[in-house]
Amino acid sequence: MPFVRVSYLENKYDEPQLSAISQVIMHALMEHFHVPEDDFFQVFHGHRAGEFYYSPHYLNIRRTDELLYIQITLKSGRSTLQKQHFYKRVAQRLASELAIREEDVFIMLVGTELADWTFGSGIAQMIAPQDTIASNVRQTFGDIAPAFVQYSEEVLFGEVWKREQLSLRDRSLLTISALVAGGSTEQLPFHIRLGLQHGLTEEQIVEALTHLAFYAGWPRAAAAIQVAKQLFQEMS
Repeated sequence: MPFVRVSYLENKYDEPQLSAISQVIMHALMEHFHVPEDDFFQVFHGHRAGEFYYSPHYLNIRRTDELLYIQITLKSGRSTLQKQHFYKRVAQRLASELAIREEDVFIMLVGTELADWTFGSGIAQMIAPQDTIASNVRQTFGDIAPAFVQYSEEVLFGEVWKREQLSLRDRSLLTISALVAGGSTEQLPFHIRLGLQHGLTEEQIVEALTHLAFYAGWPRAAAAIQVAKQLFQEMS
């Protein structure tokens, strides 16, 4: 769900160049952040000299009037390594395909959460309606344990998870920790996905599992990390 905003000095880039810059950024988003091809929203702004300022030498990087400010608003959760590879890929492709100096490629990533987006119609399309917690308990147990399903949906996810004393993010982190401590790895994929929806990042989840190795036991943490690794690969 990235939204890309590119700013530059007017008359420094023509329409074919801007189109090429757009494609370089989009292809890098697809390659490193696994953005769908049709999740494509970008705007370009050409500025007069009195509207565009920069330091020509900050951090010992020599910038010129061909400077591109590339600001990308997107869902938080990408790893530091993913971001570093993304920066390098965009800079290298702009340099090789458009002869833009790598030093003139200035990129900012702004992280958001799922509830921060509407793609139209006044609806937060990336979250469940009315902030409900989607559970697979009905599909899994509905034919044999209807009471279990009712208590899970109405009490656990309908009331306990919605209590205001803890955020959904906090409750996800607590639940993941409890599952690891109890060795209940079969429940981890659902709750790791839920934790990501509630604002945890992949890095934070792995850090929590690493921390738990010293309190819940090394084998249980290792098994949980393996579950998380497989899930992250499936989601990428």
